[in-house]
Amino acid sequence: MTTTYLQHDQPESLAEEKTLSSIVTIEVALFAALAFSALFLRLFLLGNVPLADDEARQAIASWNFARNIPDAYTGSPLLFTGNAIIFFLFGATDAAARLLAALFGSALVLLPALLRRELGRIGALIASALLTFSPSLVLFSRDVNGAIIAVTCALTALVFAWRYLTDHSPRALSFAAVSAALALLAAREVWTVIVALIVVGAIFRKQFQFASESHSDLRRAGILFALVFFGVGTTALMHRDGIGAAFDLLTAWINGLTPSFSFSDPLRLLVVYEPIAFFFGVAAIVQLAFLARSDERDTLPLDALSIWFIVGFILYSLGGDKNPARVVAVVVPLALITGWYLGAWIQRAAASTWLENLLAQELPIYVLACALAGFLYLVLAEFSTRGTFVAADVIGNLTGLKSASGLIIALLISIAVAVIAFLTVTTTGWARAKDIALAIGLTLLIGWTFRQTITLNFRDSNSLNPQEFLVARAASSSVRDLVDDLAEISRYRANDSHTIRVVADESLGAMLAWYLRDFRYVQFSARPSATSEAQALILPSDADAPASGWMSQTYRLETARNATPLPSLLRWLMYRDVGATDNASAALWLPQPK
Repeated sequence: MTTTYLQHDQPESLAEEKTLSSIVTIEVALFAALAFSALFLRLFLLGNVPLADDEARQAIASWNFARNIPDAYTGSPLLFTGNAIIFFLFGATDAAARLLAALFGSALVLLPALLRRELGRIGALIASALLTFSPSLVLFSRDVNGAIIAVTCALTALVFAWRYLTDHSPRALSFAAVSAALALLAAREVWTVIVALIVVGAIFRKQFQFASESHSDLRRAGILFALVFFGVGTTALMHRDGIGAAFDLLTAWINGLTPSFSFSDPLRLLVVYEPIAFFFGVAAIVQLAFLARSDERDTLPLDALSIWFIVGFILYSLGGDKNPARVVAVVVPLALITGWYLGAWIQRAAASTWLENLLAQELPIYVLACALAGFLYLVLAEFSTRGTFVAADVIGNLTGLKSASGLIIALLISIAVAVIAFLTVTTTGWARAKDIALAIGLTLLIGWTFRQTITLNFRDSNSLNPQEFLVARAASSSVRDLVDDLAEISRYRANDSHTIRVVADESLGAMLAWYLRDFRYVQFSARPSATSEAQALILPSDADAPASGWMSQTYRLETARNATPLPSLLRWLMYRDVGATDNASAALWLPQPK
């Protein structure tokens, strides 16, 4: 009888195993596809955009160290050490300088896979997708900036520390220690995470309990932390100033907290570039606040992420440091919370939807709403370009209202929303109307996010758009023209591209030093002057001629968005081509041929 029972139950058991195997395979394939997409977005044309001045300062410090040239600047100790190794092995290029940030930014995409129990399987995939295609995270993964590295390492440390608390795995604690050490060496944004953790520990201190046998694990993790921190921070004891630079990151973070009380800075960045994470993430935090009052389930990891976001948002808003890179420490926890929220919503909606209702009732409304949204987008695009649109011209001629285009657009949007709402409620009922509205809104925001990712990072393959809120200063490709012209002149005079004697004004910044690094006879001076040894001078564009008989050519180095208000917010949202800018330029002076 027992044998008969086992034979009868075996096919069902095998079917369950096969189903589970196929699900795991699909899940792994999706994570792999997202990882590949993230790597592609972060490495594609990585070196095409020139390094801005702050990027160049970090890169030139590593390049000088690799060539054994003294340089008092360290910046990010992790970037300093990592780039020094990369430059020593592969040479110094713009792409090589950004490689470390690109790799860490790509690795960030896989971290939600380690939180599948907390976020849910679907939620983890959604969070990974949000991190993959996030406009701001893609941008700062293609920048010589330690913010993305610091946040990636900090999140890695938190994930493995949580795994140690739940699974008691010493290996997880070791990974957490290594990641924490790297985070402290990467950028000052790590201190925002640390403050958030202090708040979490103060609120949930009763839930953190360590067994007596865990002290040996903590001791080993502490030793590993010290080895990584001092080893990487000092570049294997060859650059001891790196430890001081790590503590300078804390000083810089504290100095950045000088009050400015401007909530608009992080808010506008999130609304414009990260609308999915912002709107749905805030909804998730509100839902978690209600769940905290019940004992239905443990939401500690999600609560910790919520506190991380709130602390980061407040510090960014109140602090005087408005560097756009600080938004990274706000976007990452918000994306994870959003993944959990949307994953739970998709599971609930799928469980309550019959296929015939989806095809016969909900899908037609969804398609109609997307079509109307596309039409209204084209109307707004025409209005932002011409100041009117065809339908407004016709209505204006019929009614005599010649300047009512804005009012007509508002009416069109209101009518479209009313029609979709009426059809949804009457066709599917109130219960399903909320899910359809959420699906429509999510679809529109997905389209907007993809558009932001492309226009922000790949609109021009040779430079960033200085009109973007996330771009502090945009390096101009003209700096490469300057270098090419100097190389051509040197080749003409000495049959060698890099032997011309150049004296440059040191006020032009590290950007010029980086791009002139291959010229053997370059000097930087506070007040360059025409001497018998100088064959070329590089001065600020507004400087006077160094001497009579010298000719010049001007090159734009960087462009920054002016602080004046935008003349048209709608035009800026559509095309990013309005607003005043300030340029930093240099003039190449050469003696006239005799």
